[in-house]
Amino acid sequence: MERGKASVGLRILLGITASAIGLLTMWGALVRSTGSGLGCPDWPLCYGRVIPPLGDIAAWFEWIHRLLAASVTPLLVLSTLMAWWKERRPDLYRPLFWALGLVFGQALLGGLTVILELPPTMVAVHLALALTILALTLVAAVRASAPWTEHPPRRDLSSVQPAAAAVRWIGMTGIGLFALILVGASVTGSGASWACSTWPFCEGWVIWPGDLLGRVHMLHRLVTLGVGLAMAWLTVRLATWEGVPRGIFGWILAALALYLIQIALGAINLWMGFPALLNALHLGLATAIWASVGIAWIWALGEAQWVEGIPEETVRLRNLWEPYFSLTKPGIVALLLVTTAGAMMIAQGGLPPILTFIYTLLGGFLISGGANAMNNVWDAELDRRMHRTARRPIPAGRIKPGEAAGVALLFSALGFLLLWTFVNTTAALLALAGWVWYVGIYTMGLKRWTPQNIVIGGAAGGFAPMVGWAAVTGRVDPMALFLFALIFLWTPPHSWAFAILTERDYREAGVPMMPVVSGARPAAFQAFLYTILLTLLTFAPFALGAMGWIYLVGALALDAWLLALAFRLWRAPEKALARRMYHASNAYLFLFFVLMVLDRVIH
Repeated sequence: MERGKASVGLRILLGITASAIGLLTMWGALVRSTGSGLGCPDWPLCYGRVIPPLGDIAAWFEWIHRLLAASVTPLLVLSTLMAWWKERRPDLYRPLFWALGLVFGQALLGGLTVILELPPTMVAVHLALALTILALTLVAAVRASAPWTEHPPRRDLSSVQPAAAAVRWIGMTGIGLFALILVGASVTGSGASWACSTWPFCEGWVIWPGDLLGRVHMLHRLVTLGVGLAMAWLTVRLATWEGVPRGIFGWILAALALYLIQIALGAINLWMGFPALLNALHLGLATAIWASVGIAWIWALGEAQWVEGIPEETVRLRNLWEPYFSLTKPGIVALLLVTTAGAMMIAQGGLPPILTFIYTLLGGFLISGGANAMNNVWDAELDRRMHRTARRPIPAGRIKPGEAAGVALLFSALGFLLLWTFVNTTAALLALAGWVWYVGIYTMGLKRWTPQNIVIGGAAGGFAPMVGWAAVTGRVDPMALFLFALIFLWTPPHSWAFAILTERDYREAGVPMMPVVSGARPAAFQAFLYTILLTLLTFAPFALGAMGWIYLVGALALDAWLLALAFRLWRAPEKALARRMYHASNAYLFLFFVLMVLDRVIH
């Protein structure tokens, strides 16, 4: 961190601005709780007037909300100008510029919310923008105060590690809190508040109701429990962590205390029938907790970056988060999501309902990313022995195995709950089956036991398009089984081409991949045989009338291309050809799903 404290005037102004944004968010909760969101039926005026009718309480609630929103804009503009023109502080004016841009977007969204009569999804997006604006303003406010400058800069990397770990864990807790607040807004906006009339369980001792509104309501309670446990664990860790300032611990302790009050308030709110003032106080406390966690995170980031003599990239924010992102194997997840999205569009014959599309892909990312993270945990010792994987987060020492396992289980559980709650049970169970197949059958078993590991284990990838199909239809049809078989037969030539390319790594690690056990040429020959089976399978949809001529012509071209490459690799199993086959098979799968979508849309 190159800069210290900003001027007293700017610090005070940023404090006032952040407080005004927090007040605006809380007043917005009061407007929504009292049903005053449409108190002014037009926008930006109210009943065509600057001042609403004196006797209309709902109109005044909405009008004061708009007035507070209008006051935030000049405060942000003035703060931004001071940080830019007077202080010359990019670390201050950049987040303020973003916040200012979001304020204008928020105002536009507010108008749309009125015009569209407050749909639940729009209310949640509106709240998400408000929390983001508050967070960005707090970034500038905490940086302007720069509490980390109370001690000299750190000069060795080991002294930075506690603060860097605090950044990661406080940040993950903050993400969970953000999701919790948005789920809570969805509960209110969708009318799910009354779906469960008892507490802590639903309608007696039910944990997971059968109806959608009940599941949305209980999801809110389960996420509340998870975030609360994470916050309690974080508080205990910070209390015993050397090298983390007590001020950071103080903010997290305050957040935990408010969180416990918030849980009690939620139960009281239910028992009292959700009175408007308690609803507003409920979101007000959530905003205060969000601000407390945000301040602690920004402070921890400042501590991690308050260094001297250490390369800047070592403590860059991206490098503090990158290990967790790498655990999910984003390249593999991206290809899985292509097949999931493609299957949804094939089943729908176009773009499916947007919320189903988003929830399915988000749930798929979480549960497949969690499976990949668990694969990283189980294979950590193998990864240390392979040059290609030695720099992964666990073998490189950037994440401890227990920490990675926690992230893997958290992602997996969230993905499953998201699919079960907002998509359907069939899609959720299929995603869980894919997780069990990849982690339990392939990773923990087949990978180390047999050269046929990838043939049987490859079925795990076939669950991804079935999840997409079930998300739209609620069932598994013959076309979904075809997509499963397509991935199943595509996996061996794809994976064996890669194994030929990296045969030395697998040999040194003792993994019985086909090229290690049988040699490159026999492996390439089997890859060619599976490619023949794959191309034969691709004729089935046309023969059964599920696809048309566009599909047939495109499939012939793609099959000929992949067959030619597989044949060349068999005849000359060289690394250059293996690399080409590996990348071509990725492109083949992507283009094949694009082809099927086009045929369904046009057919």
